[in-house]
Amino acid sequence: MDKCVLIVDDNDFNRELVKDILEDEDITVYEAEDGSSAIELLESEQADDIDVVLMDMRMPGMDGIETTKIIRTKNGKCMEVPIIAMTADGFETDIGMLQKAGMNGLISKPVDVNTLVEHITKLAGW
Repeated sequence: MDKCVLIVDDNDFNRELVKDILEDEDITVYEAEDGSSAIELLESEQADDIDVVLMDMRMPGMDGIETTKIIRTKNGKCMEVPIIAMTADGFETDIGMLQKAGMNGLISKPVDVNTLVEHITKLAGW
């Protein structure tokens, strides 16, 4: 079974950094630069491949909370795919708000490799 993660982040550097980490762990990576692109991808045939979504909290237009809420209203795998919030404001983030939106975890930036891989592995059930 292939392992696959969708990274949703408007910052190219952040996406590339996380992508490199995950690919070193033999994880396939899909990328979306904003919430709308993430929703579109999760409504496509590729959605069946995605085991976990890493969602940046602060993006222009639709932020991570709003994107997650919309994803959770969709049918199929979108409703259940684990979503991990990524934020540089880790200590200021309201965990209850994330859970209410439908998120399953939180990773602080800058990303710690071991913590990232551990969270993804746990939520994906690998």
